[in-house]
Amino acid sequence: MKELKEKAQSLIDKYSPELATKGLKVLLSKRYFESAVFERSTGYNGSVILSSVERALDHKKEKKYGYNYKKNQYHYLILTICPTDKKLHCRVDCREYAFTLKMVVRPHIGEEPRQIIFRENKILSRMEKQIRRILKKAENSPIEKVCQNTITDAFRYALHPKYEYKERFCGKGRFTWEMIFLAALCILVFGSLFITWLISK
Repeated sequence: MKELKEKAQSLIDKYSPELATKGLKVLLSKRYFESAVFERSTGYNGSVILSSVERALDHKKEKKYGYNYKKNQYHYLILTICPTDKKLHCRVDCREYAFTLKMVVRPHIGEEPRQIIFRENKILSRMEKQIRRILKKAENSPIEKVCQNTITDAFRYALHPKYEYKERFCGKGRFTWEMIFLAALCILVFGSLFITWLISK
């Protein structure tokens, strides 16, 4: 992973002069994050008894196979888009893009942890595409708009699993944003049902 980080930095350095002419810079960082693994949610046909049995067996597997309640693990490279102006940088909640390098995950307690490693060339290709998109956006947008997190970014951070490491963004905590988007979804669903009901009358 050290070698990949060096290649990613070389890629950023390649675009740094062009980014600088637009008042931008891209910072590269490495991040490791763990998330808890929970019990399975339901059993067959939602049976409470079967669910209890399954969960008990899952806990036995944790000890038998030495999983030891191992958490899900994620390794990322993160691109942070910032203005080169230091004064402006202090006022801007900078936008981030995470690229997963490797993860060890499982759906619930009792399952064997599964390691997934992403291809190096695919990660670098996605990074380059993102940097090019940033440059394209910077052609017709002010620096603040290119760097500053928006409601769209809040949606991305709140709902995409790879951004679980971000506890706060766009001035609010993760839980608050999750509730906002859940409420918006409920309003959208019930609104659609209401409109359908009115049309069918």
